[in-house]
Amino acid sequence: MSASVVTAAEAQAKIRWATDRFSAVLGAAAETAWQYRPPGGAWSMSEVTEHVAGANKGVLSVLSKRLSPLDGPLALEDDEIPFLFYGGTEPPPAQPLTGAFADRAAACEALDASAQRVMEWAGNTDLDLRSYGCVHPVFGLMDGVQWLLFLYAHTERHRAELLDLERLS
Repeated sequence: MSASVVTAAEAQAKIRWATDRFSAVLGAAAETAWQYRPPGGAWSMSEVTEHVAGANKGVLSVLSKRLSPLDGPLALEDDEIPFLFYGGTEPPPAQPLTGAFADRAAACEALDASAQRVMEWAGNTDLDLRSYGCVHPVFGLMDGVQWLLFLYAHTERHRAELLDLERLS
């Protein structure tokens, strides 16, 4: 079986789709769900949103500053990326949460803007994102398109977390 290969434009569309789905859950959630703080230190909806927006910002930094010509085999096939989080292992957040996303409308806007900046960068770069990449600290060497697919999968993974929070609140 051969693995499918996703283009940069298709990866950008996946990020848009996942961000829209994430935002739809936020917009439809009851105020009690938005305010709900799970026991045991689990994240609230605002913290999950801050985390996803922060990850978008962090990956944009990686893409714009650290990509270099590929010098080895990729660690993953494109088809594997949506399943990275199924094992429950997730890299720790690159930056601590600040609580800055208390206002739901502002949180949605910040999330959307962070995804939009990534998509604009990917759409405007002259780099062949299949020929450039860098090592993810947990998942290994990924090319530029796979980094975009990572953001799509990451957003979808945390959308599921929002749905759980809504159910529990």
